[in-house]
Amino acid sequence: MLQYMGSSSYWHETSRHVPDPALAGRHDVDVAIVGGGYTGLWTAYQLREAEPSMKIAVIEREMIGFGASGRNGGFAMTLLDMSLAHLRRNRGDAAAKAAHEAVASSVREMGETIAVHGIDCEWKHGGLMVVATNNGQQARIDADLEAAEALGLEGFTRLSRDETQAEVHSPTYVGGLREDHCAVLHPAKLARGLAKVVGKLGATVFEGTSVDAIEEAGDKIHVTCPKGDVYADQVVLATNAWARQSPWFKRKVTPLYTYIAMTEPLSDEQWASVGWDSHCGIEDKRNFVHYYRRTLDGRILWGGSDGIIHYGGKIAPRFDRNTAILERLTGTFRETFPQLGDVRFTHHWGGPVAITVNFLPMFGTLLEGRMHYGLGYNGHGVAPSHTGGKILCDKVLGKTSELTELCFVDSKEPTLPPEPLCWIGAEITRRSLLRQDAQFAENKASAEMDPLLLRVMKKLG
Repeated sequence: MLQYMGSSSYWHETSRHVPDPALAGRHDVDVAIVGGGYTGLWTAYQLREAEPSMKIAVIEREMIGFGASGRNGGFAMTLLDMSLAHLRRNRGDAAAKAAHEAVASSVREMGETIAVHGIDCEWKHGGLMVVATNNGQQARIDADLEAAEALGLEGFTRLSRDETQAEVHSPTYVGGLREDHCAVLHPAKLARGLAKVVGKLGATVFEGTSVDAIEEAGDKIHVTCPKGDVYADQVVLATNAWARQSPWFKRKVTPLYTYIAMTEPLSDEQWASVGWDSHCGIEDKRNFVHYYRRTLDGRILWGGSDGIIHYGGKIAPRFDRNTAILERLTGTFRETFPQLGDVRFTHHWGGPVAITVNFLPMFGTLLEGRMHYGLGYNGHGVAPSHTGGKILCDKVLGKTSELTELCFVDSKEPTLPPEPLCWIGAEITRRSLLRQDAQFAENKASAEMDPLLLRVMKKLG
């Protein structure tokens, strides 16, 4: 029988937070940032570092760390597009290399910033181990390694079956690769610690404040809130999955719910049966990946397996748990680690990530150059959102840089079809991906994407 309890998120339960006050009255600022997740906070941080006198307001509807920034698996990794091989194929060698290296730099810089400011977020730079559990997944690993070698990227190492199983003791592994550029962390502690740093640098953070409207008002942008108003020279929109609720992004992103289960702390004897001394993050090569890592208090976080898009892109608290996916998660955990068959699960939660048609984030500018946006990380936004903060800083300051030339900045952004076609297409895509995962497990599918899925994605794009 499944046993679990705990808050909607283990991360929220284990990070103390005293909310900043809600916005009231009139505020005149240089930059208003809508969204208090990683993108908004890193943008505020970069702007205050670049221009210490700049007046900045960060406006968060709920609390810092409420959205994906406080609920994710805690992987700061380089993944863009569906894989490195896809990124190279879809964007070309030069663009793929520049994008990957920009995010790899962000992983390193995040660690440096966390250390400099003493942010207690359980940062462990142990790398990423991508594992294959069947021949189809192994072919995808081989394609990524080929792409890394062709692009001249550093930090990738092929692992044999024995080397993979020596790192983490699972009989399911048939091979893998090691990527150096990955760290694991406590995501809510990072978000809340970063908010404190931003406040100390002079930005003002408002929590519990919704935004009713963003409109041009002469030479200012007027941000209307329930109990006050902000007049800004420029605005940054950083609401990720919630951007679907705005008129600008209704057809460009859709929220996909992904889910996590967390075990009780393992005993020393249980950890000895698993290994995993490096604290590396782990992902497999399913379409709906399993992603997992250990925590500093000795638990295993186990996420993925499936993802749900609700009709109309709805986001609601009732979707934060999913018993069917929880059952599937615990089942695949026990298949991966049969030696941990008696371990209980104590926490289960989920939340929405922002999915784009081309599986890349999007950064750009609206309202005649006075509103900038960054969103759509497709479930891997911890490190790319740091890159995004630097991009948005440059855009606010009117600078052209290597970052503003990346392939997902000011690029063509494919749109989703209207409902009900959007949901129908998403559900066809989901079922096709799950079908291919099942065929992989039986070694009955190639590493290439399902032909039906390719047709659907072409229609969507």
